[in-house]
Amino acid sequence: MTYLKTFLTGSAGLALAAMLACGGGGGGSSAPAPTPPATSLSYTDPTSGSYLLKKNPALSTATHLVLDLVGPTSGTGSGITATFSGDAARVAWVNVSAADPAGTFVQNGMAFNLGTAPLILHGKASGGTLQVTAAQKGAGSPVSLGATLLRVALDLKASQPPGAVAFSADATKCQVLDGTGTIVSPILISVGTLATQ
Repeated sequence: MTYLKTFLTGSAGLALAAMLACGGGGGGSSAPAPTPPATSLSYTDPTSGSYLLKKNPALSTATHLVLDLVGPTSGTGSGITATFSGDAARVAWVNVSAADPAGTFVQNGMAFNLGTAPLILHGKASGGTLQVTAAQKGAGSPVSLGATLLRVALDLKASQPPGAVAFSADATKCQVLDGTGTIVSPILISVGTLATQ
């Protein structure tokens, strides 16, 4: 009886040792490697629309995306205001240039002649929402809208996973002061596809 008990106890010990040596019988699988964080912002320009938010390749870097708001070639105006939204957890509205005064958030484009100070050029960021305005003083000298009307920028936040980023223009808050001095509201601004990669 003692020999049998010793044999059974020894057999159980060998079986346990064998299981431990094989990783506990879990099939030898390991956890998948974590996805590395995104290192750049990708933006695909919109392909249609009258007002287009397009990437400025000359001013953009991997993590700093500069966007130009370009108007229609048919039409004149003296000013524009727009509201954009981006996922605040993944991207941040920033100055277009590090040389701009802190909290500027917008640059004038090539269309409007803003004149002397004080300028009608204003940007306000709150979370993921950016409101911007650029305008000439008065409506007596309208210009062609078929140029860059204003410029804004986004930065990639640290440690973000790759993938699509929510990004839009709020049509109910986008307006233009047209060549007759009339505020046209709303205007549809077409935005492209934003992603981290």
